Amino acid sequence: MYLQPEIIVIVTAFAVLGMEMFLPPRHRPLQTPVMVLGLATGLVAVVDLMIRGDGEFLNGQFRFDGVTGWFKISFLSAGLLTVLLSADLLGGRIKAAAGRDRGLLYRGEFYTVMLFNLVGAMFLISATNLVNLYVCLELATIPLYLMVAWRRGDPLSSEAGMKYSILGATSTGALLFGLGLLYGLTGSVDLLTMGEQLSFGPVTKLAIAMVVVGVGFKLTLVPFHMWAADVYRGAPLPVAAYLSVASKAAGLAFMFQLFYRVLGNTLADVSMALAVLAAVTMTLGNVVAVVQTNIKRFMAFSAISQAGYLIMGFLDRSGAASMVYYMLVYVVTNMLVFGVVGFYLNETGREQIEDYRGLARTNPLVALTMMLGLFSLAGIPPLSGFVGKFFLFSVASKAGFHWLVALAAINSTISLYYYLRIVRQMYIEPGFEDDPPIRPSASIVAALGLSTVLMVLLGIVPFFYETIYEQSRLWMAGAF
Repeated sequence: MYLQPEIIVIVTAFAVLGMEMFLPPRHRPLQTPVMVLGLATGLVAVVDLMIRGDGEFLNGQFRFDGVTGWFKISFLSAGLLTVLLSADLLGGRIKAAAGRDRGLLYRGEFYTVMLFNLVGAMFLISATNLVNLYVCLELATIPLYLMVAWRRGDPLSSEAGMKYSILGATSTGALLFGLGLLYGLTGSVDLLTMGEQLSFGPVTKLAIAMVVVGVGFKLTLVPFHMWAADVYRGAPLPVAAYLSVASKAAGLAFMFQLFYRVLGNTLADVSMALAVLAAVTMTLGNVVAVVQTNIKRFMAFSAISQAGYLIMGFLDRSGAASMVYYMLVYVVTNMLVFGVVGFYLNETGREQIEDYRGLARTNPLVALTMMLGLFSLAGIPPLSGFVGKFFLFSVASKAGFHWLVALAAINSTISLYYYLRIVRQMYIEPGFEDDPPIRPSASIVAALGLSTVLMVLLGIVPFFYETIYEQSRLWMAGAF
């Protein structure tokens, strides 16, 4: 029963692949509604399991609980929004509208690769065994290498795919070394048993450092962030959007499993190192984002700064709920902003920040959703980004890192400045002469509307955080 969401996603993957193989080309657009139906059904299955309660599957090798459920909702939501955002590119509509080849080919293969990435991430957060944890992390990572380089013949896309795969392989080597040390120290691959037998010492420090190097690549933590700007710029926009949330969510899920189940008793000993890592990451991300002129590189450094805020939750055991909540908020908000960036780029070919001037007059609703998304990323109340940052800052304060809270507040002010640069272009600067309104397609309207509603509801409805907090408390009780 607890395997239902994964089975639904796998069945959808094979259904889409079968349609690609056996349907004539004129019927293959049906793959998009099949994808939407499959992912929506998976979301319903996850919510149903959360109502039913906790449980195990595959002989206890995987476990389903409240925190697991929220992570799976984040993964499936990111997948669903990516399908809606990429429908025009895969359908060939953009190529005709923009007058240049911005389309994506091989719809069935693209969807199949993305679904197997989703399955890996969903198994990852449920794994209770070190071997399964690592295999699932790779299953959630390798398909992303393919998706980044999906636009064949585009030098930027090929370069991004090459850089991402080489640096990803390097970080995997460091991660495997760290996991090997942890296995050598404990003699077990069961996560809870490893946590009970692990003691803090020089070798444990080295193991933690190697694990942070490996996971830091997924989360774009400084100094393991060097790939982000080039990969975000070279990847197709829907892929960059999916990468910005899927890679981060998978990395956070891995850290949850390892840091709480295995390293839980040693977290206090490494909290200062984590605080410094968070401070450096958010500061560098924000400072470099200020001078960016290309919107895709700008979003890359914005994602780096958000990773710095996110790991503040590891500074105290009570931070699990804050990180799960902020991850959910970040998924819907970042997909919203990336949705507008992708829509505007694909329709006009413009990707500089100054190119957004006058957007509020030609497309007022699109500009409004963009502004709400940027305000949420900046942390302006009452949007969900503000609520998420407030809880993360509270965790750092509770752990005694008041200097980090002050630095995070300064960084939030800096981020407000550069997010407002785009709002100014849209609402104050004069637009392009004779620039006609751009009509979004039904799939773009659905993606932007859904993510906007979710982003607002997460901020103003207490039910979501209260539920996440209670389920995280129960999860933490079982993790130590």
